[in-house]
Amino acid sequence: MTALATRAEPSGREAGRWHPRRVLLVAAAMIVVHLAFRAWAIYGSWYQIDDYNLVSLMYHGDATPVTATATYFGHIMPGGNYLGYLNHRLVHYNWPLPATELLLMQAVGVLGFLRLLLTLAGGPRPGILPPLAIFLFTSFPAESMTWWSAAINLLPFQIALTFALTAHVTYLRTGRLQHAVVADLWIAFGLLFFEKSALIYVLVALVTLCYFAHGRGLTRLASAIRGRWAALAIYVGTGLLYIASYLVIGGNFDQGQEHPGHPGFQLAKNMVLHVYVPGTVGGPFRWLRPFDEPWSIVNPGDGLMVASAVALGLIVAEILRHRRRAARALWLPVVFLTVNVVLVLLTRANTAGAVIGLATRYEGEMALITGLTLFLATVPVAGATETVEPRGTSELLDRPRRVTALVLVVALLGTYSSIRYVVTWNSDHRGRTWIQNATGALTSSKQDIALVDTVVPYFVTNSYRYPEDLQSRILVGYPHADWTEVATDDLSMFDDRGQLREAVVEGVRANEPGPDPGCGYTVRQSPVAIPLDGPLLGGGWWVRIGYLSSGPSPVKITAGGMSHATTVQPGLHAMYVLAGLDFDSVTISALGSGVTLCTDDVTVGRIAPLVPKGESGEADKIKRDPIDLENQ
Repeated sequence: MTALATRAEPSGREAGRWHPRRVLLVAAAMIVVHLAFRAWAIYGSWYQIDDYNLVSLMYHGDATPVTATATYFGHIMPGGNYLGYLNHRLVHYNWPLPATELLLMQAVGVLGFLRLLLTLAGGPRPGILPPLAIFLFTSFPAESMTWWSAAINLLPFQIALTFALTAHVTYLRTGRLQHAVVADLWIAFGLLFFEKSALIYVLVALVTLCYFAHGRGLTRLASAIRGRWAALAIYVGTGLLYIASYLVIGGNFDQGQEHPGHPGFQLAKNMVLHVYVPGTVGGPFRWLRPFDEPWSIVNPGDGLMVASAVALGLIVAEILRHRRRAARALWLPVVFLTVNVVLVLLTRANTAGAVIGLATRYEGEMALITGLTLFLATVPVAGATETVEPRGTSELLDRPRRVTALVLVVALLGTYSSIRYVVTWNSDHRGRTWIQNATGALTSSKQDIALVDTVVPYFVTNSYRYPEDLQSRILVGYPHADWTEVATDDLSMFDDRGQLREAVVEGVRANEPGPDPGCGYTVRQSPVAIPLDGPLLGGGWWVRIGYLSSGPSPVKITAGGMSHATTVQPGLHAMYVLAGLDFDSVTISALGSGVTLCTDDVTVGRIAPLVPKGESGEADKIKRDPIDLENQ
């Protein structure tokens, strides 16, 4: 929950101050400030890590429905996949387009939440403002609002939740089935982008049981579903259909090699005590970047964590003492946090360890859930069968100035925490630099460029999704890129800054001296195996063959079980070919009749960009100007 609450219905002179128009004006001002902050954060961001993998995945799979619904680290997100694919088809890596989409989705989600609060409250009451502030200014979505791959999950989820719950509450009040159908369609929309949208069904059930039913135990359950069988059938039918589809398509929780130990308890502690509790009162205040990637994890420290828990506990206790039926609202964060812990445990923790629970992207929706919880715990739900009621006078809840001060403090602290995250994220330009340099070289070229296809640097995207991290897939759709495994004379590749460089074979092995004076190894129509001065193990080796040919001819080069059919040119040239696994010789064969080829210049090694003297190709020397996360 949160450290904010307010009196539901002011009266007398105070009621005059809180005219409905004023409530709406204050809400609008809060939303404008929020969207301005989001615009600054989003437009200052860029593509990172998984964003490139998703482009690679869709293009390699020809953007078919099978590709779009393939599981990605446990996610099934055809809506996000197709939207990212469309963006890349239109403008390639041009961030303003997806950034604008994210900002528009955020605006729709915010207006949807405001509409939900107005629907629940039965109009513009001042009690909607603290929950709105929690949703707008806490730091839970800090990561998800700047990172496309996370935002394209969270933002449609929030839109679906707010509009679906509004439609469902309208159905509960009116009994008109059409509103339940609309709610189900909104949930289906959310499921196109994020599998966690299925939790909206749980939220619908909780709101119905807690506020639109009466009695205890089975009596309450019977009251909740009495006369609502048709809606229940729609919700259960759609939910079960999605769960079955998910288990068939994406129910693969194989995480590869397991992280040592049993991270369950520590993971839950991290997600609840380190992320959620400080986040409700404006935290985490401090961040830590444990990996050489742009995203950060929370690092509030024990002192701030304890202080946050105490403050939250005092506010919750105050609400429970002075609001009857307030406790039932706590089911919302309990259920959502439990599901979040279980999902991360199943899909991430065994390989990444419990530290992954310190990333806020797994709790991005908790800003909305916490704001909704605060509302349900403090403000009566209009038209509900049972709802919260005042119980005595609270020195906090019934003192608007104190509530306003507390709202302002938490909002400012949450904004401060979010700013610190965004500044760090947006200051890491390494991936952007690499992509822009590489794409600039391709688009400015006047002819096709023979390129070595290798993985992009780790700071563009990680190596968990090979072959999606190959340069040919990340740079898909750009002109003049001739990704090849064989070339003559001119072969290029990108260095760690994305600069186009000449490719060179850094020799590990060379040929044994040839037997023919003046020629080395003489090759005609019969195959000639050229022995190396030692064996090579594994893969990824390139062969450079300097040769002199009497004329043009087809030729076949074989090394390590891999063969390449190409041509030789008359005169003195150099040929580059990618080799296979485990070999100690290179074979040249299939020369045409009447053509003679001489070579005594065979080098085998790793392919690398040739960096001119005085320049550094080291990626870690690219300026990224991060803030001091530990000490500030």
